[in-house]
Amino acid sequence: MDGAFERIMDVFGWRGALWDPLLLGAIMLMRILPIIFQTPFLGGKMVPTETRMGLAAGLAILVWPYATANVAPMNTNPMVLVALMGKELFIGFSIGFVATELFYAMEFAGRALDTMRGSNMAEVQVPELALRVSPVSQFNFQFLLVIFCALNGHGHFIESIIKSFELVPIDQWPNLTNGFEPMVNLLMEYTSGLFAVAFGLVFPGLFAAFMVDVVFGMFNRIAPQLNAYFMAMGIKAMGGLAMFMFAMTLMAGQLAHQLEDSLKFIRRWIELFN
Repeated sequence: MDGAFERIMDVFGWRGALWDPLLLGAIMLMRILPIIFQTPFLGGKMVPTETRMGLAAGLAILVWPYATANVAPMNTNPMVLVALMGKELFIGFSIGFVATELFYAMEFAGRALDTMRGSNMAEVQVPELALRVSPVSQFNFQFLLVIFCALNGHGHFIESIIKSFELVPIDQWPNLTNGFEPMVNLLMEYTSGLFAVAFGLVFPGLFAAFMVDVVFGMFNRIAPQLNAYFMAMGIKAMGGLAMFMFAMTLMAGQLAHQLEDSLKFIRRWIELFN
């Protein structure tokens, strides 16, 4: 059996021992699995667990030549293997978290708009995140997902994953000589920029809902017998939505640029580990 397995590995250009490719594959999956389970454009929580595991295995096969190019024979010490797996989990989780941040920012901004216009009680589910969100949050999330796939963002993201295995081989440790502070500062700056773009998209709707409250508040002061609160509810909901859709036509191009910047940031984030 061992000889047959080794002959099969020889076909793929691997000359190591029997357990080396198995250990390498297990460690590679520790980086790939957190990415697959977090990113909505690779299926997210909507896809069954078995399918996500199969996708992770397929991606591991895809990156195998890059991940094992300069890898020495594996140290079979259990403590070393556990430490390497923990390192891979950290790298994979950080990459998946950074890649998903923009989608959560858009969802949060949509929730803020629905709360301002009084429509946050209506909820729908985002299948990719398995979360209950407001209608505008769902629209923002799916709209961003369509733009991301139209720009071939998932292809560029897979290229970044391959690059991560080249920069940080699975048998080596990240080069964090400057500590985590520069990484945290960079992540905070990136996150603040994401929320600025997301709230810039919904700001016209927020402003319209606020102005409706101001105008009907003045009407209530002038004519207290008018039930201004209930009169404003429908106008505020429709006005905020109308201004949001108007801003959407202006912000679609900006969202595309933001997605490109996010992909560049993911590559830059990976390079910080080298």
